[in-house]
Amino acid sequence: MAEELSLDGIKDMKKAEYIKAFKNKAAWKKAKAVIFLVDYKLEGKKAVIAIPFKKENEMKLEMKRLKKEKLHLLKKSGGGTIVIEKNADGEREASIEINIGGLKPELLLLKATPLFAKIKVILSATQSGEALQDAAASEAEVDANENLPEDNLDDVAVDESDDNEAETTASVAISEDQLKYKNTMTERLAKMQEQVNKIKEQLKM
Repeated sequence: MAEELSLDGIKDMKKAEYIKAFKNKAAWKKAKAVIFLVDYKLEGKKAVIAIPFKKENEMKLEMKRLKKEKLHLLKKSGGGTIVIEKNADGEREASIEINIGGLKPELLLLKATPLFAKIKVILSATQSGEALQDAAASEAEVDANENLPEDNLDDVAVDESDDNEAETTASVAISEDQLKYKNTMTERLAKMQEQVNKIKEQLKM
């Protein structure tokens, strides 16, 4: 079972552990909100961290903590809503609206697109509300990780698992249960018919 991502948890994670947790599609299917940390130091390289949340309020509380405790540069941090749906071309697309934090949509798309490509999700992003103020206020922040090498994710495989695998498995299980029920009922009806036939024979005597 993949470990759940959190602001505290990623501090002690290795890259392999983070990627495994990130690829947990069940977490993204349930996600209503997300926090992005761009150019986060992970094993000596600049990485993109994406943390899904089931509730928007939980994300907002963590972003407020991030700002207060300065867990990451505000201009490279962003929290917002996320909706993942299939687009007209049948591809999964995540629509993100950053509403807290200084991370600009352009930087988010530049940095996070290669990561989400590993789970075959394309990104679109906008910015609103408090995020616009945060972006202006954090513009002058100096990034201590600026000169670190970029993690190009070349060593990370694309997740080729079928998105509908869980649904298919569940459907098969239901079909098998239905078949067993049908067979059981058929056997019971046959036995009842035998008893009825016996009673009819006895009545004729």
